[in-house]
Amino acid sequence: MEKILEIKDLKKSYKNRLVLDLDSLVIEEKSIFGLIGKNGAGKSTLMKLILGLVKKDQGAIKVFGCQLNSKNQKDINKNLGALIENPSFYDHLSAYENLEIICQLKGIKKDDISKTLDLVGLKNIGKKRLREYSLGMKQRLGIAMALIGSPKLLILDEPINGLDPQGIEEMRNLFKNIVKNTSTSILISSHILDEIEKISTHIGILKEGKLTYKGSLEEYRKLHPPYISIITSDNKKTLLLLDLDENRMDGKKIIIGKKSNQEIADIVKFLNGKVDIYRIEEEKESLEQLFIQESRS
Repeated sequence: MEKILEIKDLKKSYKNRLVLDLDSLVIEEKSIFGLIGKNGAGKSTLMKLILGLVKKDQGAIKVFGCQLNSKNQKDINKNLGALIENPSFYDHLSAYENLEIICQLKGIKKDDISKTLDLVGLKNIGKKRLREYSLGMKQRLGIAMALIGSPKLLILDEPINGLDPQGIEEMRNLFKNIVKNTSTSILISSHILDEIEKISTHIGILKEGKLTYKGSLEEYRKLHPPYISIITSDNKKTLLLLDLDENRMDGKKIIIGKKSNQEIADIVKFLNGKVDIYRIEEEKESLEQLFIQESRS
């Protein structure tokens, strides 16, 4: 896979406070990289550095194999689509007219404006003045501004803010289809970690400016195996047999803990003939639960 973004030894400080300190980061073609972290962890700063909106203290950023610098940033940005914090609009203009301005700034044709508005669900209101838009509609337009021109890398900071559940699902499917059907990659951040988990192929966890994890979501899951729960004919007796505290009870089930397949087999064999086992289940922790645990450590 082609490397879309490569970062090495990147540092950024504000007022003598180091806010970003990345040893390395790679985003490959056709991937969705979910960036998660508390407010102030450095997510927006990283995105702004890639776009050239702020200057780095040191380090290297490569986009599409080209080392970013002040001379080529403008040309490279033509192949980037971005939604950073609250996008700026001309409220007295329509969505279509706002996208016309973006096309002029990027030096791209206006042929795809109607198609892009349709993708984000604004086709039938493209001529309505923005001052009449809801927050969710403005957010959809911000996503359209990022999408116009079919960029090779989308950089999206909290793109689903202000969207209702249906809108969130529509944008999730849109992003996944873009990556599936094109060579585009996406760097995305959101405080709604459930959505990051549903959409991302890879994740990066930022803590105080450093990446504590970077890699595939699948590998991250392997580092955090699911809990095992069990329901028996006599849960109180099962607790005694397994020498477990009563706080292991969760409703009608017993939380056994993180166990290997062999350990589960041994438990079943041990309980056989003593109690009837009705159900054994895996209890996966959500990405949000795992992130909270990691933040506290």
